[in-house]
Amino acid sequence: MSEDRFNRDDRDDAFANNRGVIKSWKQLIIVVGGFLGAILALIITSAIPGAQWLTVSLVGLIFLGTGITFLKVSRTNHMLPLLCVALGAVMIFFSVTGKFFPDFHDSIGDRGHGVVMIVVALFLIIYPIASVAFVKNRYKESVEATVVRVDSHYSRSRKGHHSRTYRPVYEFTYSGRTYTVMNDLYSSGSYPMVGDVRELLIDENDPERFYDIKQMKKGIAAPVVIAVLLIAIGVYLVVAG
Repeated sequence: MSEDRFNRDDRDDAFANNRGVIKSWKQLIIVVGGFLGAILALIITSAIPGAQWLTVSLVGLIFLGTGITFLKVSRTNHMLPLLCVALGAVMIFFSVTGKFFPDFHDSIGDRGHGVVMIVVALFLIIYPIASVAFVKNRYKESVEATVVRVDSHYSRSRKGHHSRTYRPVYEFTYSGRTYTVMNDLYSSGSYPMVGDVRELLIDENDPERFYDIKQMKKGIAAPVVIAVLLIAIGVYLVVAG
């Protein structure tokens, strides 16, 4: 793979390493302020007797909000955001029921936990499939787009390891006008090659809003694998309980 296939302009961009999520200093201040505010709220609630349920709920809300945000921004079915949504919802459920419905919470037992795991597994299966169906129903126009370049950047972990993430850039013509579009996030794993032609579903009123339906479908497999494991454990707990 030749190095000239990748765009390195973002290496000098102060916001390159956040994978395109934060694009300005204003957004950075809002994100950092929100994060510090959430940490402060967690510290305060954890120090209040009897408010531990609220701490767990806040953590769950952070997971839930983060997962939903990344699912919306990434335009695909990444495994980690899906798990964040599921984990956040479960944490909120158990903390709220433990506080306000203690009898119900105590009666859940192994069977209840097994049911929760099955529900989470069904979410991991249904959401990716439903999201593809929703996009196909919402975005009626289809265009053939060519991958004109693949943006990439490196990140370095604390242990000194390097990782590389990618973002394909598509070009297509619609209603006599040429558009160049890309996802808001970089991601790892497989990606289209320069020169590949992909089918994009676009919004006819805003052609820059698009979905690479093939890329979305690739994100279905991983959640299903995890879901099958959760269903197996959940069924065992229900039967054994």
